[in-house]
Amino acid sequence: MYRSGINVKNPGRAGYKSMVGRFCGRAKERFWELDFARGICVVLMVFDHCMYCMWGILPFINEVLGTAFLSGAEEIGRTYWNWEFRQTARFFVITAFFMLCGISCTLTRGNFRRFIPLALVAGGITCVTRLIDSFGMEGTTILFGVIHMLAAGILLYALLDNAAVAVGDMLGQGKVSRFFREALRYLPGIVGIGMLVWLFNGYAHLTFENGYLDIVSDFTGASTTQENLFLSIFLSIKAAPSNHYFEYGAYTSDYFPILPWAAVVLMGGIVGRLVYHSSAKYAFAPLGGAWNSGVCFLGRHAAVIYIAHMIVIPALFALCALISSLF
Repeated sequence: MYRSGINVKNPGRAGYKSMVGRFCGRAKERFWELDFARGICVVLMVFDHCMYCMWGILPFINEVLGTAFLSGAEEIGRTYWNWEFRQTARFFVITAFFMLCGISCTLTRGNFRRFIPLALVAGGITCVTRLIDSFGMEGTTILFGVIHMLAAGILLYALLDNAAVAVGDMLGQGKVSRFFREALRYLPGIVGIGMLVWLFNGYAHLTFENGYLDIVSDFTGASTTQENLFLSIFLSIKAAPSNHYFEYGAYTSDYFPILPWAAVVLMGGIVGRLVYHSSAKYAFAPLGGAWNSGVCFLGRHAAVIYIAHMIVIPALFALCALISSLF
């Protein structure tokens, strides 16, 4: 069976490339398994934020509007948020999401272009949440959340990868030169590993306590709040009775410092180079199809959905609370 000159039953390497691009509705090549995995992460993140809104935002909405919509949901949200399984699952989902970002960085030369809109959106998120915080919802301000960290991780990858390309271009031609040029493209991932080694060599440690996996900071920070606010961009600060500035992450549900998370993005570049710059990249192509199109759609628009759901979910709760007050 042939379609557009491609053997569908046995499309071959070139055929898989064309099929993947056509399946995703774009001219350029895409890999459905990356979109699918990213889509699953997005669904879980949206659900997680919905439960957080039931606990942390819905009571505020009811108080402001004088309503009692889902008045018993606060306890459900709190119970879910402190569930040991949720804590461990969240750790692995976040790690997978950032690794996927790093893999995607190897599939484009436009990482600087990807960074700019993310940085602008991140700045907007901080301004809007700070404004909301000033109206009484303490702890709403997002200083360095998912979008901020992704922008930083992509920028860091772009800087390192472009430096590697620039050095590689100076090596000239020949088999040995080509080998070293390819080896240099692993520089972002190697730097990411080095960052994690530095982090866990005195500034943080992994724990498995109370039934869930977590990264606990050993960094005591500085003496002033402003210094700690700046330092918290790079790594979380240990909460201690003697420290008037407690761990920034305790005040917001959206906090992802550069270490370790940007390092995870950089390490994703190693997977991207090993798999998606070799013939192995077509391994999952035969399994793609209509069955995964919905989840792949979510994965292709992960950034937009993530940003939108932060507004849509609280707005829906507020709308439902208003409607419930009419009955």
